[in-house]
Parts: sequence; C-alpha cells; structure tokens
Amino acid sequence: MIEKWKKLKKYYPLLLILPAFIYVLVWVVYPTFLTLKFSLSEYTLGTPWSAAKFVGLANFKWVFFEDWEFVPSLITTLEFTVVQVVGGLFAGLGIALLLNRITKGRNLMMALFIIPIALMPSMVGLTWRLFYSYDGIVNFFIEPLFGKINWCSTTFALPAILITEFWQWTPFFVLVFFAALTSLPQEPYEAAKIDGASSWLTFKDITLPSLKRMILIVTILRSIEALRSFDIIYTLFGGGPGIATQTLSIHIQRTAFLGRMLGRGSALSLVLVLITLAIIIPMMWYFTRSRS
Repeated sequence: MIEKWKKLKKYYPLLLILPAFIYVLVWVVYPTFLTLKFSLSEYTLGTPWSAAKFVGLANFKWVFFEDWEFVPSLITTLEFTVVQVVGGLFAGLGIALLLNRITKGRNLMMALFIIPIALMPSMVGLTWRLFYSYDGIVNFFIEPLFGKINWCSTTFALPAILITEFWQWTPFFVLVFFAALTSLPQEPYEAAKIDGASSWLTFKDITLPSLKRMILIVTILRSIEALRSFDIIYTLFGGGPGIATQTLSIHIQRTAFLGRMLGRGSALSLVLVLITLAIIIPMMWYFTRSRS
C-alpha cells in the first residue's frame, strides 16, 4: 500500500494543476481555435456551419484594405489605452504618495477606493450614462462654470468614457502603489533624511527606482485591460455617436453580431490579439531584462 502511494504521489502536482489546465483548455484554447477557424471562412452568424465557405486570408485582406472603420477604431483604441494607462499611473502614484504620508482616516479612504473596482463595469456604464444626461448630476455641477455640455455629442463622448474608466480603474493603481510603498524598507529614507536630501531627490533616487518593477507590472496589466475594454464603452454610448467612440472591441461586436459577419469579426479579433501582443511583449521583455 505504501509503495503504491509513493508511485501515485509523483502525479500529485499534476492533479493540482489539472483544474486550471481544463479551464484554460475550455475557455482559452478551444475558443481561440474556433476564432482562427472562423477567420479563414466566410460564415454568416445564424447559418449552419456546413454553409461556411473557406476563403483563406480574404477576411484579413478585408480588414486591412477594405474595412474603412478599422483605422479609426484602431486610433481610438490606442488613444484610449494611452490616456488610461498614463493618466492612471500618474494619478495613482500621486494619490498613493499622499496616502502614505497621512495616518488619520487612511483605512477609510482605502476602503472607499475599493468600491469602484468592485463594481461591475456594465453597471458603472449604465449609472454614468444617467450622470451624463443633459439634466444629470455632471451638468448640475459644471453648469455654473462651463454651462451644460452635451456629453452624447461626437466631441464629448470619448472624454466622457475616459472620465468614467478613469474613475473606476485609477483606484487599482492607488491600491497597488500604496501596498508597494508600505512594503519598502525605511533605512534608505532615514539615511536620505540625515544627509539632508530634499523630498524630490528622495522620490527620484529612492522611491521611483524601488517601484520600477511594480510600475511595469501595472502598466502591462492595465494596457491589456484597456486594449480590450468593452463593457463601459458599450453601455455608455455603444461606440457612438457614429464611430466616435468605436474601439476595436466595439468594432468586432458590430461586425460579428450586428453585421452577422462572424468570419470578418473573428479576423478582427485575431488582429486585436496581435496588436496587444506587439505592445505587451516588448514590455514583458523589458521587465524580464530589468529583473536580471
């Protein structure tokens, strides 16, 4: 019995990772395979798969040379990602530094920062859609300064989405950076204080280098999330008015499900994956290099 247990024990690590392996296989590998299969076919949503016609790379040719909405959607996606990541980094780090200096009420403030992250993005989008109405709470506060703004217009729809996403995801940066700041050793700071270093020099030469890896990690995670962001954009304006707020995720949804062109939508999905990899892989390489 003991010998049999010893033989089975070597398979114990495999049993531990088996649930995660099955999950990845069912929800990542298989859908990716189907997406690749659909992208090489002319397939209309709602028709039998037997009616699909293999067209090779024709769908990708359509994406790059015939789809006039692809480039505007890509530009909107990149603008959205850059603003969200860069703005979140600066705001999150600044707020975290302020919280690290105070003691009274800090726990309450940290609890409040958790609330936006815990909310469902779709619910956040629907709630802020009411806030952005012409007689909503946002216009109520800004009317004395700027007058009422039509947030549903082509000019202000994208800024409205950026503000909403910024409200929900900046606390993520705050919590991560605050946790990193509280875990830093205090000896370098005490030595800098004795030497008479200013707050700026202390931040530049001690705090910032110590947070370098954490900054890279949150940049990678938030970039991935921003590039594929869908819920808030869809529930706020659905990519409109027109294509003013249409990111690649919205364009994929419109093409595959509203236009019922699942083959072309799948090709767009793979293009979005390739764009994400092209942005994330250099970050990962730099992060791996910085650790060595």
